Amino acid sequence: MSDNTLGERRELSYKALADPTRRHLLRLLDDALEPIEVGALAEQLGLHPNTVRDHLELLRQAGLVTRVAEKRERPGRPKMLYSSLPQEARSPGFEGYRFLAEVLAGYLQAHVDDPAGAAEEAGRAWGRYMVNKPEPFARPLAADVLAQIVNTLVELGFAPEEEANRGGFRIRLHDCPFREVAQTRTEVVCGVHLGILRGMAEELGGSVLVDDLIPFFEPSMCVVELSERPPGGIRGQWP
Repeated sequence: MSDNTLGERRELSYKALADPTRRHLLRLLDDALEPIEVGALAEQLGLHPNTVRDHLELLRQAGLVTRVAEKRERPGRPKMLYSSLPQEARSPGFEGYRFLAEVLAGYLQAHVDDPAGAAEEAGRAWGRYMVNKPEPFARPLAADVLAQIVNTLVELGFAPEEEANRGGFRIRLHDCPFREVAQTRTEVVCGVHLGILRGMAEELGGSVLVDDLIPFFEPSMCVVELSERPPGGIRGQWP
């Protein structure tokens, strides 16, 4: 890291983590067993290597990522390899959000009889607030409800990916902004996120049911299972 002051490092950290693509990139580096070169990261993200390189440079300036030249004996220019810094070595701006989330989640777990239920209820309230409520007596199509839920998840930085799943639907969440806290406070953090999803679906007319949120389906990914509820109240098939 350079001679940036603490305030400059914090500002760089906020800027770096404000972009969902950079957060996703940081998660990939966190989960990697060894340093990775730009081409491999670009392939995983589906982006041009130059775009990934620009994102990595912002993460590096923010004190979240480091780079080294690969060791090679053959002729040619060595590739640059990237790694994420350990949590304890990261910029204060990154750790501040994690600390606040840890405090709130820890308090809820210690002082509430049903922390998961309380977290889900709080999330539900916010989920209802975060979507555009339909007109009275309107019941949006399931596909339109799903699109609005996915768009909101994009804005929140979850890097969602939709796919059909056994007559229902699945959303893969490739980046949780609070993943580090969720690893130790799963019932609270994931309870809030499940509540947000259910609150959004309910506010949008109830044609979509959020059946489950599966934390850490893979090390860097959570999964949301959804189904369609026709007007009669029986689950149906997605068009």
